This record gives sequence, structure tokens and C-alpha cells, in this order.
Amino acid sequence: MIGVSCSDVYVYLLNALYYTGTNIHSTGNIYLSPLICFLTSIFFMFGFVDKLSIFIVTGVFAIIGNIGCYLLFKKYFDDTLSLTGTILYSTFSLYLTWLANGTLDIPATGIIIWIALFTVIAIKENPKFYAYVIPLIMIGFFTRYTVILTIPAFLLYYVLEKGFTIDSEDLKYIKKGIIFAVLLGIIILGILLIMGHGQFAAGSQISNGIIGKKGSDGDPAYNPEVGYYVVNLPNFISNSHTVFDGNPVLENPTILSWTIFVILIIGAGLWLYEREFKLEKKDIIPAVLVLIAIITYTRISSVITTLLILISLYLIGKDSPHKDGYFMLAWIFSNLIFLSYYEIKVNRYIIPTFPALIFFVLSAINLIHKHVKINKNIIPILLIALFIIQGFAFTATFEPTNQYSATEEISQYIIDHDPDYKDKLIGVYNIRPYSWWLGENTVGIPSGSQKTIDSSNVSYYISNQKLDNLTNYTEITNIDKFYLYNKTSV
Repeated sequence: MIGVSCSDVYVYLLNALYYTGTNIHSTGNIYLSPLICFLTSIFFMFGFVDKLSIFIVTGVFAIIGNIGCYLLFKKYFDDTLSLTGTILYSTFSLYLTWLANGTLDIPATGIIIWIALFTVIAIKENPKFYAYVIPLIMIGFFTRYTVILTIPAFLLYYVLEKGFTIDSEDLKYIKKGIIFAVLLGIIILGILLIMGHGQFAAGSQISNGIIGKKGSDGDPAYNPEVGYYVVNLPNFISNSHTVFDGNPVLENPTILSWTIFVILIIGAGLWLYEREFKLEKKDIIPAVLVLIAIITYTRISSVITTLLILISLYLIGKDSPHKDGYFMLAWIFSNLIFLSYYEIKVNRYIIPTFPALIFFVLSAINLIHKHVKINKNIIPILLIALFIIQGFAFTATFEPTNQYSATEEISQYIIDHDPDYKDKLIGVYNIRPYSWWLGENTVGIPSGSQKTIDSSNVSYYISNQKLDNLTNYTEITNIDKFYLYNKTSV
């Protein structure tokens, strides 16, 4: 009903079209998510050239992620709690908002979950899974490059469980995994370089992240607020109002959010009570490292901050029987530190931390059952019932909007009224959606550059604001604050 709510999706659709042989402004962007784009192109090859194709592909990845989520939780909890965790993961408000809409965060999170599952199996049960997990990391990398943010957590987990030496049995399968992953990476990268005419912009983006660049203040998603993701976490769990302001903004957390926080707080309190928590001499170094990380945060590269936190977790957790918990903390912090540091913030970026967060919710429920004499199914069943209701009712929280479908409608107006539109240049304020709807004859010109528009040779111009100072163009229609102008003089 809403349409394509994220302009990135149009880039992926155009990339998918490029895999079928039609290149519409895709040379510089072909590096973006080759896996999702290629799978979408298969639908195109069979004649289903529609935005629904990428909705289906990302929806299937969501289902695969949910299955993996259940299997991962089964490694730590019983059937009921594992099902509860999977329901929570798949019905959090933020997850539902971005579900199966062509964006990459949920598919990438699904792959991260399977990487985590295979890592746990490889370390604790069967080292053969190293040969699967390492190529899967490469697949995840080419699904969404930020998958690499979680890799330090997996490395920490290995060191916590196995130490710094790699035994011969593990090494055998690790080598196989690396060989398969490198071959796969070379093949994919080679294709991208050929199609991108030697360009691979992801390389510079990754290096910028490593050296600590924070993003441009000219980006529409620019937000220097370090605590953005933490402050808005209640809205991400369950909210009662969602408004679309470029990206969906989730507001007004419900009692379900506060219920999750109460469970976490009670669980943390019981955990501390069980251990009669007190600082010991061995805790001084980790505490100092954490303090340094907090003091220097945003002043140095997020990579350094993450490293300090991971070292602290290792020092605290190396002799602990709760190594899985430290692994999950590392999973959260390795993402949260970078995303909070980086000044381009979109709420969906935090979705990869949800499985680890839910691990602690389930652990807290276990501790409550241990200390409080109640039926152990009461809390899980209540959470399952309430979050399933949220899963079916979440669209009722959306404020109606036509801003996304209007781009299609105004493009369709040109198609319907000018049979020769493919032979004419069409100026647009944002080239992404209109390249998909109108083709390669689109030209990007900012709406604020009225002199450039007036002196251009475009036959039509689509603006996202009303233009009052054009002398060579006349407004012929407007649809939901989008304006179409036709050239009237030469």
C-alpha cells in the first residue's frame, strides 16, 4: 500500500536489471548487495520485472532468518523459550516496519544468525562447520557489507572457548573454509569490477569506517546524537505510532516495551544476586579499559573503542562459565559502538543486534523461573500471545501517506500522456526512483537549482517542491506535493 519507502531499494532494483543486461545508471552502484540483486534478477529474467520481486526475495530471507533464530536459541533454551525468542525477534516493531520491503538489514541479520549458529556448532559440536561458516561470512559480506561489524564477536567467542591456539582438527576445516571463501570472493568481486568498469566504492567506505570518518552532514540521515539507538530502543520493540518522514519514525512505546525492560532488569538483578557481585583485583584492568573506552568514545576511531571493549569482555569472561553471554554482549557492542559513533543514522541499522538482545531476555526469564515459583510457561505464553497480536496489528500504527506511491503515479502520468517520453530527457530531483519508472533518459537536477533547470534541455522536470521562478517551464500537474513541469519555450 505504501510503495517503496526507501530509495535505496530502487538502486537494488536497477542493479538487478543490470544483471539481466540492461544498465540504467547502475555502473557506479553495482557493488551494492550483489546477492540480493542477483536473486531478484532471476525473477526479471522470467518476465516478472516488478518491485514485488525484491519484496519476495527479502521476505524469503526473513523466513530463513527466523528459522535460524529458533535453531540458535535451541542451543541455549528449551523449545518454549526458543519459540518465544523467535516470535519476539520477528514481531519487534522495527523488524515489522522493514520486513520484506526490499531493504537489506533483515536479510543481512538472517545471515548473521546462521553464521552464529554454525559458529556455535563448529566450536562446541562439529569442527566441520568451519568449512561452512567462513564462506557464509563471505556471502553475508556481499549481502550487506556491515555484516563484518559482527565478526569480532565471533572471533572473541572462539578465543573464549578455545584460547589463542588453533588445534589441528579445527585448522583443517578452517583452511577449507578460507579457500572456499576466497574463491567465492574473487569470483564475485571480479564480476562487480567488470560490471562497475573497475569501480568498487565499498572499499573506500570500509576504509573510511576503519579510520574513523563519521559521515557527511549533508546526508539526509545525518544525526550526531550518540545515544540515538539506545534512547529509541523502546520504540523499536513496540510502538503505537509510526510516521513517515523520509524514513519511518517510530514513536510512543507501548507497555510491551516496558515489559521487556522490566524482565531484563529483574534478570540482571537476579544474576548479580546469585553471584554476590563484587569487584576483585582481576577486574581492575577490564574496568580501566571500559573507562578509557567511555572517556575516549567519539574522540578516536570506533574500531579502537570496540577493541577496548572486546579485550575487557575477554578478560572478564575467559574463566567464566557464562561465555555465551559475553559472546552475545560482544555481538551487541561490536555493532552498537560503530553505529552510534557513525553520524549517518537510520533506525533499521540496529536490527542485527536484536537476536543477541533477545538472548538476554530469554536468560532473564530462565532466572525468574529459577527464583520465583510460577508455572514456567506463563511468561513465555503471555509474550508469545501479545507479540503475535502486535505482529498482526502493527500496520494500524502507521500514519497514512502517499509520498512513496506518488513517485510512481507522477511517472505514470508522463507515460500515459506522452507516448514518445523515452526519446526525451526528463529532469528529476532524485534520480533513483525515476530511473526505475522512466528509464535511462532521466537526468538528476536538484530542485533548488532553478536557474540550472530553466537553462537545461530537459523536456520535463519532476520536483519535490513547488518552483515559482521558472520561465521556460509550466506546471502541468501535481501529485501529493510532487510537481511536474513541461518545457514551453526554447
